[in-house]
Order: sequence, then structure tokens, then C-alpha cells
Amino acid sequence: MFRWSHTALQEIWPQLIFQITWVIVVWVMIWYWPEFTLPVELKYAHSTIGKPLAFLLVFKSGQGYGNYVEGRKMLGGLCNNCREMAQAVFTYKLSDSADMVKVEMLRKVIRRKMNLMLAFQRQWAREAKEGFSPGCGLEEEEYVGTGDAANWHKDPSGPAIANMISQQEFEMYNTIAPTARPAYVQTEINKLAAELSLETAYPEHMFYGFTANSADTMNIFKGVYRIVETAVPHPYIHLLYMLNFLYCFLVPLIYCPNSTIEKNEKFQFMSGWVASILISACFNGIMEVSGLLHNPFGHDLIDHDMGEFCMKAHTETKVIAGMVKAEVGSDDTDYSKSPVE
Repeated sequence: MFRWSHTALQEIWPQLIFQITWVIVVWVMIWYWPEFTLPVELKYAHSTIGKPLAFLLVFKSGQGYGNYVEGRKMLGGLCNNCREMAQAVFTYKLSDSADMVKVEMLRKVIRRKMNLMLAFQRQWAREAKEGFSPGCGLEEEEYVGTGDAANWHKDPSGPAIANMISQQEFEMYNTIAPTARPAYVQTEINKLAAELSLETAYPEHMFYGFTANSADTMNIFKGVYRIVETAVPHPYIHLLYMLNFLYCFLVPLIYCPNSTIEKNEKFQFMSGWVASILISACFNGIMEVSGLLHNPFGHDLIDHDMGEFCMKAHTETKVIAGMVKAEVGSDDTDYSKSPVE
């Protein structure tokens, strides 16, 4: 309750400073022009503004929190689908004539591509919109998704993309728009899964189950795409901020003169301060928090860490792969580390 760092108060201190300054200005005007009186209807106008403002704030904050909760469900769904795809790839019953060398090669490639697909989804939703992670060493560089100046492959957020692609793959993916890369990798994975299914005891069942999880992963990504790309319409935001400014602006004009001269002199002009500061902190704070919640996939401290969820999926698929006995060695590749390590 008494924290300052990483709170709404830290974000709205300019508005609070303005409100305090405005209260001082109003008291100076009252001091020099005590006979001046405001129109009576000003108080009723202030009350009238409060009703649509409260409605718009409730709707905006509800929408923001809805995105926040839905975003957490989406990230959990991505991890769940990757785990189920890994289970299908590494634990499905093989046919008696299966080529184990081919099976193990396909398993390893599919697992790498699954982690790469998640990394591309994370990068488009976060780095492509808000830049690289603060403190990673690249935060001063602008994200470049394609072309000769591309730096998307340098993204260090784990598991790092550079650890999961070859030079040839980089050149191929660099020609594809960042928004299309997840779908491209999904197509690669489905083709590899189709090839692997031919080595299983029940090819159609294995392939259909795998592609169901693959399709659901991309559908979830479309939901992430919708949240990130759908901005609140400008007229809505403009009206909300205008009503909020007017409501807070009128508070000192109404409450500061709301006392007798004797009381104001005795209590050092305290009338109006509490209402002005509390109302400003309340309404501006709600607006700030609802704005931060609207896109829960960024770098803000309250946002969901997509890199953390990618690492969870990486760890789960690695554990699943390591439990399967292999003739040429289990797939224990750690894509959070550089291949040279």
C-alpha cells in the first residue's frame, strides 16, 4: 500500500503535480478576489460529467483486465499445445519396421521447430512492437524484421532464435515477414510430422492428433495478434481523457471556496485539497492501469513475460525428449545455450 516504485502513482505524478499547482492557483485567485463567485450550475455540470466518465472508465478498465486474463490463458495454451505435440512426437507407438535413425532425426528437428515457432510468435507480439528486452544490450536498437539490416536473429530472449537456426535458415526466414513466420514454421512442422507418422503404428491417428494441437497453437497466436493489433479507437480515448481532465479541473473550483473565510484563515486554506488530490489520483490512476493492461504482452513489469513461457515450453519438451530411449542418443539439446557451448 505504501510503495511508490512500480505503482500507478509513479506513472501519474505529472497529473498530481498539475492538480496541486492548480489548487494553489485557485486559492490565490480566492485570496485576491474573495468577492468573485462561480456560476451555480458549475457544480451540477461537474456532477453530470462524472456519470459518463465513470461509465467509460469502468468499460475501459474491464476491457484491459479482460485482455490481461485472456492473455494469460493464451500463453498457457501455447505451452500446453507444445507439450502435447512433443508427447505425440516422442511417445507415440512406432511400427515394427520403423527406421529409428530417421525417427530420431525427425523428432529432433520437430522439437527444434516447435520452439522456433513459439519464439517467432513471441518476437512478433513483443519485440516487433516494443523493441528488444530492456537490459539485453540491444534495447537501443530498433527492431528490424527483414532485409540486409535485419537484427531479429540477434534477439537474446531465451531460448534465443540464433540457437535454433542455421545460416541457411536465417537467409530463408529473413525474406519472410515477421507476422508470417509462425505460419511458415507451422507448415514445416506439419510436413515433418506427416513424414514421422509413416513410421508409427497408426499414421492417420498420430498425424491428425498432432495437427489438431498445431492448428490450435496458431489459433491462439491469432488471438494474441488481435489483442496486440486492436487499439482503442482514438475518439473513445480522446473523449475519455477530455472528460477526465474537465472533471479533475473543476474540483478545486468547486471545493476550495466551499468554506467560510474564518475557517480558511484558521486552517491555512485546507479546503479543497483532499478532494482535489484524491479524485485526481483515483481517476488518473484507473486510466493509467487500464492502459497498461490493454496489451499484456509487452515489456511492462505487470505484463506477462512471454520469454518465460517460451522457456517453460522449451524445458517441458526437453524433459519429454530426454525420457525416450534412442539408438543414436536422446534429444537433450538445450536451445537456451549457444550450439558452441
